[in-house]
Amino acid sequence: MAGPRTLRSLSRLLIYPDEQTVEAAELLYIILQGELPEAAEKMSRFGAYIEQHRLWQIEETYTSTFDVNPACALDIGWHLFGEEYARGQFLVRMREELKKYKLTESSELPDHITHVLAVIAAMPDDEARRFVTACVLPAVRKMMHAFEENDSPYGDVISCLALILHHVWGEGELLSDGSESEQSENSDIAGEIDRLHAFPVADVGCGSGGCGGGCDSPEPGDLVQLSTNISPERSEQ
Repeated sequence: MAGPRTLRSLSRLLIYPDEQTVEAAELLYIILQGELPEAAEKMSRFGAYIEQHRLWQIEETYTSTFDVNPACALDIGWHLFGEEYARGQFLVRMREELKKYKLTESSELPDHITHVLAVIAAMPDDEARRFVTACVLPAVRKMMHAFEENDSPYGDVISCLALILHHVWGEGELLSDGSESEQSENSDIAGEIDRLHAFPVADVGCGSGGCGGGCDSPEPGDLVQLSTNISPERSEQ
């Protein structure tokens, strides 16, 4: 279910809307309705919204949801690290992953959800599980909390994404607010420890299962180049 076609459809729904948005929503609904009906229901609601509105209205909704409100930003590293130095390391790591799997980098930052989903689709299963558990699910859950106070129809897309990621790679039962009902006995994190910062960004590639950069520190020039692309709105947070 969480193969490349599913992840491509999710990516299509999380880029600026175009004529293919409806098609992507319909395809995702078909994929999900048999195996993950709760996610299919959310996709059905989103599909109904885009079918009932003109493209310019959907574009405005997309912009007001993701580009104006930093709490709903689609950059995974932003939700994990904010403007901490670790964010720069995570950006460098994501650029390395895109090159590793020969994936084309768009105008978005390397940690944009569309890049992240493409990397997940290209990774071996075990590596994808570590990456999703350590980095992607914690960030997506944080986004879900932001949508509790945001009535944007794109909240259904983010909830659908969370359900798919958790269904394939998660542990425990995913609750409606994005939290888990229980932790696996083999989990590295227990209780109320912050899931985001419990994975030091520099530990990935060193056998710790953490999220972010590899063992070698990134060059300062890389961090400067990447950080200059972060929007002023997010820098003020």
